[in-house]
Amino acid sequence: ASQQQQLQLISPPRSLAAPLIRGGATYSIPLPLPKQKISVVLMNYSRPRMIRESSMMRTLLSHPNIDEVLLLHANPKTAFEFVHPKVQNIDAIEHNNEMGLSLRFYFCQLAKNEWVLHLDDDMEFTTEALNEMIIEFDRNTKRIVGKFGRDLSPGNSFNGYSSQNRHKSTEVVLTKLMVMERDICSSFFEYAHLVWNDVILHNGEGPLWNGEDIFMSLVANHVYGKPKDGSKFNNYAMDWLNVWQADDSLKDYDNGKYDISGGMTGIQFWNWKWWQTLLKRNRHYSYRGRLWQIARDRLKELGSKR
Repeated sequence: ASQQQQLQLISPPRSLAAPLIRGGATYSIPLPLPKQKISVVLMNYSRPRMIRESSMMRTLLSHPNIDEVLLLHANPKTAFEFVHPKVQNIDAIEHNNEMGLSLRFYFCQLAKNEWVLHLDDDMEFTTEALNEMIIEFDRNTKRIVGKFGRDLSPGNSFNGYSSQNRHKSTEVVLTKLMVMERDICSSFFEYAHLVWNDVILHNGEGPLWNGEDIFMSLVANHVYGKPKDGSKFNNYAMDWLNVWQADDSLKDYDNGKYDISGGMTGIQFWNWKWWQTLLKRNRHYSYRGRLWQIARDRLKELGSKR
């Protein structure tokens, strides 16, 4: 089958409302938006109500730069058809069984635009935040730009992994909300063999290819080379952007049951579920730190590609 034939519709239809702006006020960005159109890659697995009912899709689809959303339905129990001219509903169930979270980078290669926005289904943000991120990316597209940055912290008990947000120059940008070049997505699979067998397949934690954002960022650093402006890292974290997590009431489960890193909100520490969630989160962090260190070392051994 051709690549276009892989973009299959599911069912049933849904309408769309106007975008929401948190706080009820907007502020103009002094710089004009670039002319470049943007594709969005979004996975639907366990939280379809986030996609249907939060302000995320309304904000994305009303934006003038975004003219395509690849909505990847990876779970037969949550698949639905989001009807909008900009949305391509994709049956990605079989691909998900083989690729796990790297699914987003596989379908990124099929995007029609050179710039691709990746985000998680529980993110909400203002139009202003999206504008600012796009404008910043336009200044230098040979990097990944997003809201949430991460760096390794030597001595950290989780193999160096820290959940602290970084400011500006950062080694890793999370797929929670980030923009990148379409062509760098292919590089993810070009270098995946470096960690696939011993780290991802046999010693992974959580869903298949958990830590895909870490590996993608490290590969981007390797491909693009050292920053020309003297910064430590190319990738860029805009931690000040007005971005927030959608309300937990839009989840169809509680206690972080299907959240990769767990979810401890509302659980009392004397409840066994609190301790179970804490252990899940700690294993998740430790695994990410280990993946980070191994991937970084093996990419370094290859030398600079460019």
